[in-house]
Amino acid sequence: MAAGRGIPHADPYSYTAHGVRWVVESWLAELSYGWAHRIGGLHLVVLEQAVLMALLAGLMATLARAGTPLRTALAAGVAVGAGVAWWTPRPLLFGLVGMALTVLVVERRASPWWLVPIVWVWANTHGSFALGLLWLLARLVGLWLDRDDASPRYVLGFAGGLVAALVNPFGPRLLTFAATLGQKRAVFRGIVEWHSPNFQNGDGLFTLVFLGAALVILLRTRVPWRDLLPVVGFVALGLLALRNLPVAAIVIAPALGRSLQPEQESSRGRPRLNWAFVAVIAGAMVLFAAASQSHQALDLGSYPVAATRYLDREGLLRAPHRLAHQDIVGDYLILYYYRRGARVFVDDRYDMYPARVSDDYTDLLRVRSDPEQVLDRYRVDVVLWADGQPLVTVLLHEGWHRAFARSGWVVLTRQSGPREARSGG
Repeated sequence: MAAGRGIPHADPYSYTAHGVRWVVESWLAELSYGWAHRIGGLHLVVLEQAVLMALLAGLMATLARAGTPLRTALAAGVAVGAGVAWWTPRPLLFGLVGMALTVLVVERRASPWWLVPIVWVWANTHGSFALGLLWLLARLVGLWLDRDDASPRYVLGFAGGLVAALVNPFGPRLLTFAATLGQKRAVFRGIVEWHSPNFQNGDGLFTLVFLGAALVILLRTRVPWRDLLPVVGFVALGLLALRNLPVAAIVIAPALGRSLQPEQESSRGRPRLNWAFVAVIAGAMVLFAAASQSHQALDLGSYPVAATRYLDREGLLRAPHRLAHQDIVGDYLILYYYRRGARVFVDDRYDMYPARVSDDYTDLLRVRSDPEQVLDRYRVDVVLWADGQPLVTVLLHEGWHRAFARSGWVVLTRQSGPREARSGG
């Protein structure tokens, strides 16, 4: 896209789904990555992610204003801590910023028209925009229960943004794409971010501590329905799928600010912004930017760098050879070897692949059936896989040759043609 060749409407990267029609749901976010890469290389892409994270932290600090700098810092720190472990450098960040801006417009009682450009950008960068509408509806019901002004003007403003979002390179399909993923429900069950959070690992325990602190703060006062319904609803969504936890943290921020606000401040209008907190965020961003420029832009320690160089040197990445590999390897191959003619088996764009391809990959990953049937179907003659995995053991037993092994990765090659050809089929 950044090279001026337009937005792809079919898969150009794989041989398993080549030419299959797709919707690049995050096309605008991807375009920003492309331009950053063309202008300043991968380091500028990393810096872009730092800016988005700093902006998100600043917005959450603004939402968590509690009347005094110390109280605001406490509310903001707890809210950010409840979600920061899941701020990953991908289009999700645009979705989180979109959610924070939506909440900010409503909390500051700004014009609903602000939601039109916010929703347009959100819908064109990440598919989580429906969560904004869900929050608005929950808040509206809460206001009605509080016997407060339950005007639907912000819901209507958000709806106006969705209408405006119909103007995009894919038309209505961009907004309805998420609804078409039901047939891949089984595939998404295998993706970690769609699992319930594991509060026993480092990130999960860190999040649990701040979620617990948030609940303690909220329970010390009478929480109005306009806060209670959204908080309970989004925390529940976060417990169902950890990808929703950073969204829940945004929803918690203004509730924490109100809960910590001194009673005498309630009639003084808007609480003051903690500029010291903003300064800390700005300073952290500057330090991060400097550090990112002095180190490699990407950490490739978990990728099969040596094995891929071997495949490239031996000419095994390009036709007529076909390589099967794990999903994260596909990401690496697309970035570094696509322009050299490499085509991938799969990558981690699970929503873009046909269900049959995702199912076949899952069969290889879990060895649910005869893996050679899958490899024969795609005429695979080379496999790059993490050493010690069940697939490697099975293929070695079937007579595949271990051609290369290093740093936990192994390259296997066929010793003869597909099984159908060997049997005369």
